[in-house]
Amino acid sequence: MRGAVPDNALFKRFELITHIIRLNTVYSSLPIRRFVATILLCMVIHTVIADDFFKGVHRVVFLGDSITHGGQYVSDVELFSIARFPQQKIEFLNLGLPSETVSGLSEAGHAGGAFPRPDLDERLDRVLALTKPDLVIASYGMNDGIYFPFNKKRFARFKEGITRLHKKVIKSGAKIIHLTPSPFDSLPLKGRALPAGLDSYPQPFEGYDGVLNQYSEWLLARRSKGWEVVDIHGAINAYLAEHRKTNSNLTFAGDGIHINDHGNWLVAREILKYVGAPTGIRQFDDVNAFLATVTNGEEIYPLIQKRQALLKDSLLATAGHRRPGMGKGLPLAEARQQASVIGERLQTLALPFPGKRAQWNGYDRYDYEVDGKPVQVVVPRESVSAKPWVWHGEFFGHKPEPEIALLEKGFHVVYMSLPDMLGSPEAVQHWNAFYEDLTQKRGLGKKAALVGLSRGGLYCYNWASANPEKVSCIYADAPVCDFKSWPGGKGKGKGSPGDWQLVLKRYGFKNEAEALAYDKNPVDNLAPLAAAHVPLLHVYGDADDVVPWEENTGLIAKRYRKLGGSITLIAKPGVGHHPHGLEDSAPIVDFILKAAAQ
Repeated sequence: MRGAVPDNALFKRFELITHIIRLNTVYSSLPIRRFVATILLCMVIHTVIADDFFKGVHRVVFLGDSITHGGQYVSDVELFSIARFPQQKIEFLNLGLPSETVSGLSEAGHAGGAFPRPDLDERLDRVLALTKPDLVIASYGMNDGIYFPFNKKRFARFKEGITRLHKKVIKSGAKIIHLTPSPFDSLPLKGRALPAGLDSYPQPFEGYDGVLNQYSEWLLARRSKGWEVVDIHGAINAYLAEHRKTNSNLTFAGDGIHINDHGNWLVAREILKYVGAPTGIRQFDDVNAFLATVTNGEEIYPLIQKRQALLKDSLLATAGHRRPGMGKGLPLAEARQQASVIGERLQTLALPFPGKRAQWNGYDRYDYEVDGKPVQVVVPRESVSAKPWVWHGEFFGHKPEPEIALLEKGFHVVYMSLPDMLGSPEAVQHWNAFYEDLTQKRGLGKKAALVGLSRGGLYCYNWASANPEKVSCIYADAPVCDFKSWPGGKGKGKGSPGDWQLVLKRYGFKNEAEALAYDKNPVDNLAPLAAAHVPLLHVYGDADDVVPWEENTGLIAKRYRKLGGSITLIAKPGVGHHPHGLEDSAPIVDFILKAAAQ
């Protein structure tokens, strides 16, 4: 089927996938087991590739004509790689050459008779020797039909040239991915493109995209021979057909040939999808939408483009070619030195968070300090443009199922370690500093979903009441909402004498009487949250004798509803303070997703 992606040879370098392929073969006679093995294979492909984008590849060389030379889709691919996998230092080199073909053909009078089209084969050996790529991505075809109606001899020359390119790259030890040509769009050339049956075509043939379609079909058929082929032609034409239903004048190429930034992003997106980028890449319809999710993206993207241009001119001149009118660039050693400086800056900018990088339930976690206190940020594999986030009050990592589910939805998960501050004014000030770091320096969304387990309720509610406009919702689980209940033990609960002394110290009370008279506990300070329409969700055990629900959750519910606020209660009959959470965390996840979307 046109556009379908077969097993990619890139995938097969992963030992785990190879093992499962063998498992699939062993169980081939057992339909159910084979089905299960196939599903496992698909799951592993997605997970492994998402975590190991271009694993084992250190240098990628792009070859092509003027569309490649323009460099936009090359920069977009590099942007994704740097933004999502900053630890993998991959060099992306653009050696596209305007006017070039793989067929060696040129129409009479090309470029006003100034020069014939250059032939890739004339320079290919030198390019491969100079750059020593691990992977080549090649885009040819647009110029190879020389904008005439279909002709079998020209088609044969194209096939010979592509096959020659493929063999030389493989012989060099590199892998190669072929791109079908981007479409020829006759819409903007209405009245200027020429009909079939002419002897010459000083302007392109109006049905030239049909020629490119045949070239594309032949390339796609090479997949059965083990070739890697990405269907750019089909993808862009499908996009245009769909969107022209509502915008009949939509085009990506004002001259019918050279695609604009939007078209280049679609090329990059197809490449990224093919090599196994996370499926979330499909949500970004243009590069600006993706760029909005990239930390320091507005500085990173121009630096990528600057480095691309710097190396492109120098490498083309050093390798040599027969296309006049090209810039010479800097001497290669000087260009590489300047590119290295840019690369160091990119690495610094691309790391989404400072500090030590580790793993948390399969996700990248960054540990650093803010306001003199340790913090942790867990990063989703695929962020979304709004950059939503969950802020864990205390006991981070306990019953993590909701957070893991939200990471899959593109949320960040954050935590600041203040274990003995019990939501005191000092803790609120540290949280303020962390909030500023996350929103001003790291680009996270302006509203946080707060998660308060047990004593974490004091942290979440006290900060939220001081900053109601910065909160999307609060999910509280057996939360402490009145320190007189816990650790004070002044009601039905057991209390905690040591923690009660901490309350007196952290809140600066002179004596117990002053603490008991305090009127800023969460149960007393709900009006700011109700006025800001912050939704609440409380999960609790109705047999809790540590943090009695009547003195905490029950009082919150009664008073919040009286203020006009929205609160959802989920009781666990017969359950004490532990265990926290729900067996099925879907209600928690859905509550946070709904609040974040508002």
